[in-house]
Amino acid sequence: QDLRLRPGESVLEIGTGSGYLTALLASRGARVTSVEILPRLAEEAKARLARAGFRDVDLRTGDGARGFSAASFDAIVLTGSTPILPDALVAQLKPGGRLFAVVGDPPVMTARLIHYTGPGAWTTDDLFETAVDPLINAAAPARFTF
Repeated sequence: QDLRLRPGESVLEIGTGSGYLTALLASRGARVTSVEILPRLAEEAKARLARAGFRDVDLRTGDGARGFSAASFDAIVLTGSTPILPDALVAQLKPGGRLFAVVGDPPVMTARLIHYTGPGAWTTDDLFETAVDPLINAAAPARFTF
């Protein structure tokens, strides 16, 4: 709800999973492109969405954890966490676009809403603390090893 989606807006969802959130986004009137890295999950979600009557969802198989395609979107939603938020995802937002992501490492993760205001400029609102499994191939900072 913090994304404040309007009918006709374009949304990129990273991590289709079962397709549940995809259906919620599409039911708001959004044009949804959803990317799932696991082909089996993508096929199952596609079948569920079709059975539920969602025919205009563009479901793709691929890795979107660090950005996806050259398109830009009004909103982007990550369904898994990411230790650090890749600049490539923020760069895919249209001016006025919003991005929702859970950022950080367990046990300290923050649900974050980013508002893109223009080239190289955005605001960040931390909404709440949570813990969510990371996306496969999520960007991570360099770790100290000994």
